[in-house]
This record gives sequence, C-alpha cells and structure tokens, in this order.
Amino acid sequence: MMSPRDKRRVYVGLALVCVVLFAAGLAIGFHSRHNSICDDGKPPKSQQDTGLGQTEYLCHDGKIVTSG
Repeated sequence: MMSPRDKRRVYVGLALVCVVLFAAGLAIGFHSRHNSICDDGKPPKSQQDTGLGQTEYLCHDGKIVTSG
C-alpha cells in the first residue's frame, strides 16, 4: 500500500512529465513554424485538396508543391 507521501510524489512526477512534454511540443511547433512551402518564402497563391490527405500548392513562380 502506498502512503500519501508516495502518492503525492507519483502525481507530481506525472504532472512534471506532462508539463515537460507540453513545453517540448510548443518549442518544436514554434521552431518549425518558419518553414515555408514555396522556395521564395512567400505563401502559396492557391491550394487544392487532391484527396487522401494530399494538398497541392501553387507558388508565385508557377511551381506546384505537393504535401501530405
């Protein structure tokens, strides 16, 4: 049987793990938000959903980029 002190340690440890994972997700998302789809760094002119989770983007230079 776990004592109340041991239970508190487990709960605090789980809370710390959740906070660390959340902070890591925010940091990774913030770091990767500067990646652009088009080579010129501008947002695409248009996008079209081609189905099955793929999207085609039309860049300003006429290049079509597929992501998915």
